[in-house]
Amino acid sequence: MEPVTIPKHIDDPVTLLVWSADEFAPAAFMLILGILIGQVTAMTKLSIIAIKAYRRFRDNRPDGFPLHAAYWVGMLPSKASTIPNPFIKEFYP
Repeated sequence: MEPVTIPKHIDDPVTLLVWSADEFAPAAFMLILGILIGQVTAMTKLSIIAIKAYRRFRDNRPDGFPLHAAYWVGMLPSKASTIPNPFIKEFYP
C-alpha cells in the first residue's frame, strides 16, 4: 500500500479517509448508486478502478487540468464577466 500524504498547509487539498475530495466524490456517488440498484460489490470495484484511472490521469498533467478541460469543452458555465465563452477562438478589439 502506498503511503498517504497528510496535508500540512491550509492550501493543501481536502483529504477524506485515504482519498482527496476529487477522488472521494465519484466513489461516494458510485457506492450510493450501487446501494440503490443492489450491486454494491460491483460498483465498489468499479469505483476503485475509476479512482486509479483518475489518479493516473491527474498525476500526469499540471495542477487544475480537469477544471480547465471542463471549461474548454463548455461544461463550466459561469455568468462572470471575466470568463469568456470557450467556443470563441478569436477575439477582436
